[in-house]
Amino acid sequence: MPNFVERVKTAQELEAAQAKRREWGLPMVLIFSSSGATSSTLKALSTAYRRRLLVVEHKAGKGGSEVARRFGVTAFPAVLGFPAGQGEPVAFEKKPTYNMLDGFFRKLALKQAVLRKPKPEAPKEEL
Repeated sequence: MPNFVERVKTAQELEAAQAKRREWGLPMVLIFSSSGATSSTLKALSTAYRRRLLVVEHKAGKGGSEVARRFGVTAFPAVLGFPAGQGEPVAFEKKPTYNMLDGFFRKLALKQAVLRKPKPEAPKEEL
């Protein structure tokens, strides 16, 4: 099964994923998990929302991690959504089933796929 889930282990890798999100103008979903393997549900959703939403997974051990503490996550699994252009996350409070996650992803995802990086806006000259 195709897999477009980006995995992050450290805060530096998370910062790189957030920089990619800003660079491409994409919203992002951050999934905190304690399981060993990426679920088929996440793989399917990452394929369905490819280029419209960045799906990032963080595997936190039983004792938690620096990334989980940064966002105040203590119970796993946990899902946070970052809308495009905003820094504050939106928490997903329901049981993470395929249909529930699909609805959450659909609200965050862009309507059109981003196929190339947005051009930086040129400074406007005022007379």
